[in-house]
Amino acid sequence: MLSSMPDLLSWRRRFPVLARKTYLINNSLGAMPETVPLALAEYTGLWAEEGVIAWDTWLPEIARVAALLEDIIDAPRGSMTMCQNVTNALAAVLSCLEYEPPRNRLVSCAGEFPTVEYLLDSQRHLGAEVIRVGSDPLVFPAEQLLETIDHRTLLVVVSHVLFRTGELVDVRPIVQRAHDHGALVVLDAYQSIGSVPFDVVDLGVDFLVGGSVKWLCGGPGAGYLYVRPDLVDRLEPRIAGWFSHARPFGFEPPPIVYAPGISRFLGGTPNIPAFYQAREGYRIIREVGVSAIREKALRQSQLLIEGALERGLTVRTPYDPERRGNHVTVDFPGAEPVKNELLRRGFVIDHRPGAGIRIAPHFYNTDEECIAILDEIVDIRRRMPD
Repeated sequence: MLSSMPDLLSWRRRFPVLARKTYLINNSLGAMPETVPLALAEYTGLWAEEGVIAWDTWLPEIARVAALLEDIIDAPRGSMTMCQNVTNALAAVLSCLEYEPPRNRLVSCAGEFPTVEYLLDSQRHLGAEVIRVGSDPLVFPAEQLLETIDHRTLLVVVSHVLFRTGELVDVRPIVQRAHDHGALVVLDAYQSIGSVPFDVVDLGVDFLVGGSVKWLCGGPGAGYLYVRPDLVDRLEPRIAGWFSHARPFGFEPPPIVYAPGISRFLGGTPNIPAFYQAREGYRIIREVGVSAIREKALRQSQLLIEGALERGLTVRTPYDPERRGNHVTVDFPGAEPVKNELLRRGFVIDHRPGAGIRIAPHFYNTDEECIAILDEIVDIRRRMPD
């Protein structure tokens, strides 16, 4: 047992859903902290009592919330801003680019989340050549990706942890190869931030995008963007709103005068209530510590892998702990209807076509819950008609 285990489990009472469900889907939607209603009441109270003057409190909250994330990934102060989701964040990054041959290639891999692929594909009509490396979404084509990056590459987009299988990607050689050829790198950290410790400066990526729905326990509507500090003032996002302007309350006509630093990526009117909500999860993750979360997750994911194999299930997640994130994907014939029955029985997981059932314990889950979900799968399969 981990020496820190009692302290981690003491957090269970702060997440209401854990009292009613065996909640093992934290890579899809993290459990809601009990303080979220109070945080939203703080937001609505300001609106009710102050009216438009509430903006004087709301706007500084954007940087304060982003600072919590900066602490979690060791990013410099002022290098991150909040947005609505990965779609907005990545679209803003792409809007900074010029697709001038021969350097007009956007490179990603099979297995990226659909948002990424849709956005990259949409750049074709602007002159981008979109390269999709690999064909199997369950296998990360590391060597093929490195071979593809060359002097024609403008941008590489890569996930830190793959959403289907939980594979943890070694980002460093990708960044090194890209930078050696003058290309930029976007890291989609949605499945790693809050679950895998990393230093974003040490990784050397140029951009990082993600959201709060999963391991950060921040709920929907609060995305974020990191831009390498020495790069940010050279970028001019075409997807820009009035808060991207150096003087947003000057209401000036075009051309835009970009705000200095990361604020130029803020865009239009910010989604303030989502930031109040997300703040509660960020505070907890920062306090618990991602290293402690990762330590426990490695042990519980090993427990799941070994237990699944013992029960005759196929494991889609890498066995090597250095190559996996914090969730385990198991597969077998009839996995989707088994998922439906698990939900009916109060075991909350999900299923991804072509991959299987994803099981994702967080720091507040017990070993007993990990074992119970596997036993429940066996029981359901036994009772299902051939």
